[in-house]
Amino acid sequence: MAITSAGGGWTVGEDVPERVAASCLYDSAAWLRGWEKIGIERRTRHAYVRAGDDVLPLYETTMSPFWHGYELQCGLVGRFGNPIVFAGSPYSMYGKRGSIPGPLVEGAYATAMSWIRRGSADLLVVPNVTSAGVDSWYHAVGPPVGTVHLERTYGIDVRGTFSDHLHRLDNKIRRDVERRLRRGEERGLRVAMLDGDEAHALVPDAFPLTVDTSDKNEWPALFDEDALHGMLDIPGALLVAARVGRRLVGVFFGFRRGDEVTFMCGGVDYRSLHEYSTYIALMYRSTQWAYDNGMARIEWGRDNYRFKERHGLDSTELWAMVYAPTARPELATAINGMHATLHAYIEAA
Repeated sequence: MAITSAGGGWTVGEDVPERVAASCLYDSAAWLRGWEKIGIERRTRHAYVRAGDDVLPLYETTMSPFWHGYELQCGLVGRFGNPIVFAGSPYSMYGKRGSIPGPLVEGAYATAMSWIRRGSADLLVVPNVTSAGVDSWYHAVGPPVGTVHLERTYGIDVRGTFSDHLHRLDNKIRRDVERRLRRGEERGLRVAMLDGDEAHALVPDAFPLTVDTSDKNEWPALFDEDALHGMLDIPGALLVAARVGRRLVGVFFGFRRGDEVTFMCGGVDYRSLHEYSTYIALMYRSTQWAYDNGMARIEWGRDNYRFKERHGLDSTELWAMVYAPTARPELATAINGMHATLHAYIEAA
């Protein structure tokens, strides 16, 4: 469908533009086109707002398992209505874009409010924005009903060699990592990086591992097998596979974009952790691969907060902003409760 001019320096259409100025994986053209084909979020409509080459997707969804996980965690299931309009999918777990052009925010807000006025949705949720992104929305369209400390995500710059990386760790951590890597290999653990095309055959064994990770965190399953296959079809997709013999005991799904690699999701056989240190092996062999293959940045995503901090990763706070067309005092109370619950979890987990 052709992009329709909306005036004010922005346009909106149903197709991903040919040119997209991407600051991270999740706002790249390859990701946006791939995600459009993945149905794990039940979408009733979508659009792409554009200002110059900057693009922001809008999704109206009747179910986003990722957002539903937050609702469950905070005891707010159903409080946000159905459907919900999202400016960027909750699955985009790292919003590295800093300040966002005012016309892009204005276009996304105007389009979302038009959908709300003419449809069934009550709210616009803007997930996974940095503090600079929060400021951009405030300045362009005003304050939201409420703001939530949604996530803390982690990454690291790739500098020097893998040996340099290990020696930047605390000595106790480094010795423990080296011991665990050595012990796992002695016991038969092998970690391989597979391109997306060759990784499809492992999805039936990888899927239960991702479900186990969700179950452990008392969240709904965030992916199904079709979604995992769909992600492997996105250009630059990778699968990090940890195996003992022919048994798959751990996976990370990753995406290479230029000199940056982003790891989005994964899972481990928890019975293998003590014997093989599976998570450590996946993380550090992926890091070693990044050093060996000319990467400049690794994005590691959310959760396992204290572990990632002990292992020298840098953190970025992510926020969610909730907008409504009218004042909603009762909603503001719910959002404040959500913020308090998630902030406490992030600080304590």
